Amino acid sequence: MSSAVRRALLEDRRWFVLDAIAQMADRRLNADIILMILRNMGRPAGVEDIREDLEHLEREGCVTLERMNVSPGRSLWVATLTAEGLQVRDNTREVPGVALRRPL
Repeated sequence: MSSAVRRALLEDRRWFVLDAIAQMADRRLNADIILMILRNMGRPAGVEDIREDLEHLEREGCVTLERMNVSPGRSLWVATLTAEGLQVRDNTREVPGVALRRPL
């Protein structure tokens, strides 16, 4: 797979991460549920992929992350969408590393 295709898939997946969180009434969702949603959409992703996406989105101000240790070796990440993240999801703001979605 070419690096351009790989980058396009990564940016697209990040947009879908924002979209999944945006669809929740409280704009919060944990990383395990995000992973399940993406896999059910037929998009290949692993735990580390989602965590890397969430960390990128946090650095860009699109989400805030709460990292909780639930047991030894097990943590739960909860992402909360920010106003800026909602703008990125709605295509009114551009952020490096996140695809722009165009209406059909």
